[in-house]
Amino acid sequence: MATDDCVRAWEGAYRYYGRMWELTARAPQGDPAAAREMAAASRAVAAAWRAIQAATPLPWWTLAALHSAAAAFDEQAQKYDEDSKNPTPPQDR
Repeated sequence: MATDDCVRAWEGAYRYYGRMWELTARAPQGDPAAAREMAAASRAVAAAWRAIQAATPLPWWTLAALHSAAAAFDEQAQKYDEDSKNPTPPQDR
């Protein structure tokens, strides 16, 4: 079972991620600041998954799932980092 500290960190990371997701949804398309915030939030979630993985004795298949979840959020963070450096211009609707 994950430690209480790990659980609180994971919950905090997901709350942060949710707030940034909502912010990004309201931001103009291609907004580099919103992309930077989503990258940071994604990295926070990945770190929380890794903390659980490191602090918790679990079966190998559960550890593999935690690793996969962290990797997915790392990949997402990388995409948002790239988007923040190469913003797309707003589209006329």
